[in-house]
Order: sequence, then C-alpha cells, then structure tokens
Amino acid sequence: MTKKAALLTTNFFHPKGERIIMGGAERYQVDFCRLLREMGFNVEVWQMGDNWTKEFDGIKIHGLSANKTEYHTFPELNMAFYENAMSFDYTLYFILSLAYPLVREKSIGLSHGVYWDWPGFDTTTGKQESKQEWLRRMEISLAGPQKLVSVDTNTINYFNATLPSFCNKWEYIPNYVDIDLFCPLEEDLTNDKIRILFPRRMVPVRGINETMRAAEILTKKYPSIEFHFCGRGHDDTLEMLMSQWAEKQERCYYYWKPFEMMPKIYQMADIVLIPSRSTEGTSLAALESMACGKPVIAGMAGGLSDIVIDGYNGYLIKPSVQNLVSSIEELVKDPNKRRRMGERGREIAASFNKKRWDERWANVITEVFR
Repeated sequence: MTKKAALLTTNFFHPKGERIIMGGAERYQVDFCRLLREMGFNVEVWQMGDNWTKEFDGIKIHGLSANKTEYHTFPELNMAFYENAMSFDYTLYFILSLAYPLVREKSIGLSHGVYWDWPGFDTTTGKQESKQEWLRRMEISLAGPQKLVSVDTNTINYFNATLPSFCNKWEYIPNYVDIDLFCPLEEDLTNDKIRILFPRRMVPVRGINETMRAAEILTKKYPSIEFHFCGRGHDDTLEMLMSQWAEKQERCYYYWKPFEMMPKIYQMADIVLIPSRSTEGTSLAALESMACGKPVIAGMAGGLSDIVIDGYNGYLIKPSVQNLVSSIEELVKDPNKRRRMGERGREIAASFNKKRWDERWANVITEVFR
C-alpha cells in the first residue's frame, strides 16, 4: 500500500488561491514533493487559504481557513492541519514554527533559515514576556518532530546555543543546485556591456531598496553598466511600481521569468547580487549563480556565509548602498577578478550538487518514515 505524507506550509498559493507565490522556498517545496513521489509516497500539501483545493505539478494543495497568528506561531493552522491529515501516515512541517503545538508521531520539521533576524521582529514581538513566550513555543516546536532539518548552519548554531537539548535532532541538508542545468556558457559573452543581475523577490529584506539606489548611482557613472532585476513582487501593484521605476532609469530593466529560463538569465550576467539583509538560508539563487560561474556579492545574513567566501568567490557585505556601489565597482574595473571568482564559485557549487541533496533527504526520510 502506498504511504501518504502530508506537508504543512504557510503559503504556496496566495491565500485567495489566485496567484502562486514563487520564490526559493516554493521551488524547494516543488522539488521536495517530487523527491517524495519518487520515493513512493503519495503527497498532499496544506496552507493558509479560503477552503479551496488546487493542483500544482500533480500535487494537491489545500487551503485552510486558519490565518490567525500568535507570537509568530500558527496554532490555528497547526490544529486544522492536524485534523485534516489524520488519515496520512507521516507529516512534514515546512517551517519550524508550524510544528506548534501538536505534531504527529512520525514527523519532520524543516528550517529554511533564521527569520527572526529582520529589524522589525523585536518590535512586533513586543515586551520581554512576549519574546519569552515565542521562545517557549519554539521549544515545543523543536520537541515534537522526530527529526529537525536545516538548510544552513546558522539556524543550528542559534538553537544549539539557545535550546541545546535538541542538538541530536538536527540534520544539516543545505540547499542545492543542478550543476548540469546551471553551468557556464562555453562562449564568452564579454562585450562592451557589464550586466549586473538581481535575481530575487522585490522585497526589502532581500536588499531591493539599496540595490535600486546603487543602480541609479552606477548607471549614471558608468555607461557600460546595465542592471537587470528579475523576480516577482508579492502583488501586482508592487510589480507595476517596479516596472515604472525601471522605465525611468537608464539601462535598468525589470522582468520575471519562469524557472526553466533562469539558467540563461544567470549566464548572460557578469555580476550577481544577493544582498539579503535578513531571513536567508543557503540561497538557491546564489548557488545557481555560482554554478554558472558568476561572482556573487552577498549580504552577511543567514547561511550565505556557508557558500560565499569573502574575497574568494565573491564578497560578503553589510548591504548598504555604499557597500554595494564599492563592491560592484571593484569587480567592474577588474574583469580578471570576475573570472577567477566565477571559476571558484563553480567549484564550490559542485559541493552542493542536487544529487547529494536527494541522497541526504532520502536517508532522513527513510530513517523517520519507516
């Protein structure tokens, strides 16, 4: 008999169901569900929504009318999922805080990176008593699942220092890249243009505001520079505003492309920006850029320091406008450094080959879902 696995996330589709929120975590979910199916599991997904059922990539996704949050946890959604997934053999919690307060016996909790390092977290959490309650709930979230998986070492280090009794539950399975699909072009595209790529969601924590200002400065200073912003916003209005801004700038372009076109987008770039300020794991975009042989300028956030070595395959910076401008200028002026960093990045990306990701996850799933 085919075993059934239920996965709980917050959003894949917009809660109203009319729009896919497609970023790194959502792509990870698609690949993860494919792996489970290849291993012989029947998989279904639950998320916040208005009691609808949709299908994506052959997976049923159910919207649960449970959107109340408390102390950055989702007890209402958790309980609704618990009831709806009673007929399933195994459960997976796509964000650690979703495992509060109840989990099934055979379950796995997953962290895509620290999310409580964004500047507004303390403000929205409130008084010290509220922060303690959040940490208490996180302790329960870690206690429930049989195994905890993190895409970066930052999360594991934080909890080993804060809640060390769960140290034996952690597995480090970093993000991945298909190094055959994402690879350098055989032909050198070197010409009179230097293309700088921002392949991220158009949201503040990803450094979009600082990057836009840096683009305004550098395109005026260097006629050879182009800025390409490739990614979605959270809604149509944000994307419209981004398009209007790009149209008013010299050599600034905004668009988004489906996943299958992204290798070409990375290949045409000379420098890739991943200037995350917070809420970051081991970025898929960073690994894909590196696999395509591109130097990466990354923020000092989350697990980016697991994959970018400052001065070797890119730069790790505090993502201010000035730091972005100076780091970009250094690489613009030194094509040999761009080439060397890109070659080293390709070598590092090989250690994050998707085949290794498949094997590591298969071992954890087999261990827990016996």
